[in-house]
Amino acid sequence: MSKINLDQDKCIGCNTCPLLNPEVFEMDTTTYKAKVKSQPKTVDEATQSAIDSCPVQAISVEN
Repeated sequence: MSKINLDQDKCIGCNTCPLLNPEVFEMDTTTYKAKVKSQPKTVDEATQSAIDSCPVQAISVEN
């Protein structure tokens, strides 16, 4: 199982990942940055698209 990591220090709160995959990512209303809402069992196309679309490369996958 892969683990999705989102670096809060790098995140700029652009809201791209929650828009592309709202099942896995959401915006933190306190910090206005994205966070992992739930860990997926596999990195599917929507999750990979969100990872690839991050403008500051704040999302990584740990296998």
